[in-house]
Amino acid sequence: MIAANLPFDLQIPLAGVLLALGTWLLLGRLGRRCRSGSLGQTLLLSGRVSLAGTVLLSSAGWWLAGLEVRNLLLTIGVIWTLLRWRGELKQRAEHYAAQLLPHLSSKDQLFLFDVLDKLLTTAALLVVLVMALDLLGVSAGVLITAGGFGAAALGFGARTIVENGLSGLSLYINRPFVLGDTINLPGLSLLGTVEQVGWFYTELRDPERQRIYVPNGVFTSQAIQNLAQIDNRRIWIEFGLSFSDRERVATITQNLEQRLSSLPGVDPAKDQLAHFVGYGESSLQLRLLCYAASSDIHAAWALRQQALLLIGEVVEQAGGSMPFPTRLLIRAPNAKDHP
Repeated sequence: MIAANLPFDLQIPLAGVLLALGTWLLLGRLGRRCRSGSLGQTLLLSGRVSLAGTVLLSSAGWWLAGLEVRNLLLTIGVIWTLLRWRGELKQRAEHYAAQLLPHLSSKDQLFLFDVLDKLLTTAALLVVLVMALDLLGVSAGVLITAGGFGAAALGFGARTIVENGLSGLSLYINRPFVLGDTINLPGLSLLGTVEQVGWFYTELRDPERQRIYVPNGVFTSQAIQNLAQIDNRRIWIEFGLSFSDRERVATITQNLEQRLSSLPGVDPAKDQLAHFVGYGESSLQLRLLCYAASSDIHAAWALRQQALLLIGEVVEQAGGSMPFPTRLLIRAPNAKDHP
């Protein structure tokens, strides 16, 4: 009754204050009903300030300056809310990713959560673009003309940008690797751990802890080795015996194959081999092959160490020896010594 007796100019700000207060109370009530620490509660409570503030400011703008200002403030409020949500998601990405995608691995959770982050950013940019076009009064004909200029720009130099952008989208769809994977690009001699996948560049961290920014277009034209997807790591060791130990080769290789399975960390379902493979310049060349039971690089290093110690032990027990390259210096007759 009181609002009905007020002039129309005063009804607008009063309705805005009441609607903003109602929005604040409603979001708070809904947020308290959600499970503590859940993503829903976080989004509802973090959006109270921006949504209630948007309602209040847009009603004030409508009251003071008209519908155009109100629409502008509403658009700014939507962008404000999206950016606040994005900040909340990035702050506790691992926690919320585990809530939303509990059946996926932690790497896949972070990867898909990164997609959600980029979608929110893209949505905010699109809202800004639409708002800017609306304020400028851009018509459909202008957009078509701009598309023609865009095609020309593509032909004169934007091809690489578009290629990297489309390749970035392909990485999100096909997922040859995810955040945290270690990948190798043999064609470029690049090895690193994936720390971020952007629309145009992917950020790697190499073994020297240096950051490498790789254009996404590279991944559509180069072979990629995803070392994180290795099921078993191969242990391949080449060693030599003295030429005088040729009769001991069969005994040494047989003993190695028999004792390989006793090493901790060996995969019993895969090859465990030791062979004589050739005559070297200064030794008989032998090769040992086995596989680690897991993909963990540290376990593979430990297994390799055990295998090297086993080789030395078996060769010593067989009475053999491992030579090293030697050179014989022959002095010319009557040659003088030089300092």
